[in-house]
Amino acid sequence: MNIKTLLIAPYPGLKELASTLAKEQQELDLTVVQGDLQEAIPIVKQYEKEGFDLVISRGGTAQLLRQYTSLPVIEIQVSGYDILRILTLVKDYHAHHWIIGFTNICQGFVSVSNLLDIQIPYTIIHDQKEVDEAVKEAKAAGAQTIIGDTVTCRTAEAHGLQSILITSGKESVIEAFEQAKQTYQMLKNTAKEVKRYKQLLHQSRVAIAVYNEQGTIEYASPAFQNRFNWMKNNSNESSIYACFPFLDHEYNELCRAIAPVEIQSTCIVNDKRMHLRQGCLNKDPLEPHYYIRLAESTELQEEHDLTVSAVQPTMRSFSQIIGNSESIHRVIEQGKRAAMHREPVALYGEQGSGKKTLAGIIHCEGKQTGGMLLHVRITADDDQLIDHLHSIFTYREGGTCVLQGVELLPLLRQDEISQLIATAVVRIIFLFENDPPHLARQKQLSHHLFKQFKANQIRLPSLSEYTEDLEKYARKFIAQYNVKYGKQVVGIDEVALKWLHRHHWKGNLQELNKVMEQAIQIARHEYIQVEDLKTIGFLGSGNDLCLDLHKPLAEIEKEIIWKVLEEENMNQTRAAKRLGINRSTLWRKLK
Repeated sequence: MNIKTLLIAPYPGLKELASTLAKEQQELDLTVVQGDLQEAIPIVKQYEKEGFDLVISRGGTAQLLRQYTSLPVIEIQVSGYDILRILTLVKDYHAHHWIIGFTNICQGFVSVSNLLDIQIPYTIIHDQKEVDEAVKEAKAAGAQTIIGDTVTCRTAEAHGLQSILITSGKESVIEAFEQAKQTYQMLKNTAKEVKRYKQLLHQSRVAIAVYNEQGTIEYASPAFQNRFNWMKNNSNESSIYACFPFLDHEYNELCRAIAPVEIQSTCIVNDKRMHLRQGCLNKDPLEPHYYIRLAESTELQEEHDLTVSAVQPTMRSFSQIIGNSESIHRVIEQGKRAAMHREPVALYGEQGSGKKTLAGIIHCEGKQTGGMLLHVRITADDDQLIDHLHSIFTYREGGTCVLQGVELLPLLRQDEISQLIATAVVRIIFLFENDPPHLARQKQLSHHLFKQFKANQIRLPSLSEYTEDLEKYARKFIAQYNVKYGKQVVGIDEVALKWLHRHHWKGNLQELNKVMEQAIQIARHEYIQVEDLKTIGFLGSGNDLCLDLHKPLAEIEKEIIWKVLEEENMNQTRAAKRLGINRSTLWRKLK
């Protein structure tokens, strides 16, 4: 199939030349019409509707057409032959000549005229609007003949000057034909590649969308459209902000600043909790594009050296923290003091002890509220790490950066982060599992970095340190998961509660939360019972007896009795028999 090509000639001679040369072109199905500047706009629009592949034109007309058509525009260039012909034509004229044209035209004429020892003054223009003023100035300087393109010649004649049109010769037109063929082949190959990628996205289960700076969705995979049924027949006109109202230009700017790192977040789509990754496809400030990948929370678990998550705080106020223990009250008071300033803060404690929750409250309760809450997790060093952190720390909208994993970095890299803190616009909260002084002594934490938050450290206690509040937290989780799973559980029976108190909570509140969720899902009674805990594996082999010999003898004895009871399925008679005591003694020892 031949390449359907439209050639718009700004002057009659070019139309004649192109029509003659077109007969020799086997690959081009060439249509030649005449039109200059504004005249060419309706012409190109008409032929674009008829399915043409390419446009060829010249000079200002070619430049103008690029603004009004999506078709590739090939420009017939002014060759050295064209310049040489014009200079040969005018060299014996006694009239005062003047060249007016764009940089490439004037520079070409200057180079060739110097070789021929022909001195012709010139004026470089950068826009067609400058032609009239350039002609006036040339006339005032004594010019009699203006050399230039069609617009320049027409303007010169309007001012009473003679003009010589820079025409395109056979060589230039043939070169444009060859460029048209190459361009078409490149576009054809690119179209095939794009088609393959689209087919791949269509056939995969990846829910992905691409959108521009205004939020207009330019591509949405079927899997993405299925999440939003109203998009299926209208994806090109849909806005990403209609799907995700919390996304805005702040997210876009940060995506562009830290690309190729993605921003992760979670959202609810059609009553399902979804995991969202947002990134920047290109950093072009004039036409940036972004993408979103959407998946259920169990998917998209790729590990990266640096992950950035936009977090919605689970709690927004210190008043939402429950518990009457002294250790919890101490955390609340320290947290309130931290919220009153913008100095770096370090939160440390065992996994699941609530560090991220407290960071979110400090962010929300801070004096300078606003901005995003970002959780930045570092798992390995990277050459681009400091650049990415600088973009996050100096993000002009402010907010809070919760930084986790700095102790995994080399000390020199940590020193670089310490230097960045001085320029930070955001509040910085560090998270550690081990206490920072110990990390510094072990040379896992830079002393320069440690000094940044030495005066502002908050230790979050493990759940074993405030077990008097365990039942309060368990009831909170029960109320939360009753709503989620449509249950009416009202509490935990006495025996099951004792098992919860005896358990060593390695995962702290996070683990208790998970246990309560699983128990609520399978609970068949108003109270969570021991059988429910067994069903979810809470009382399985993972809870083998591990005696703490630092405890009093009575406590160690109680641990052994509970273990035997578990193995005998809570049968008191069999347990007492195994232990060599009677039932009344067994329960007396458990009190």
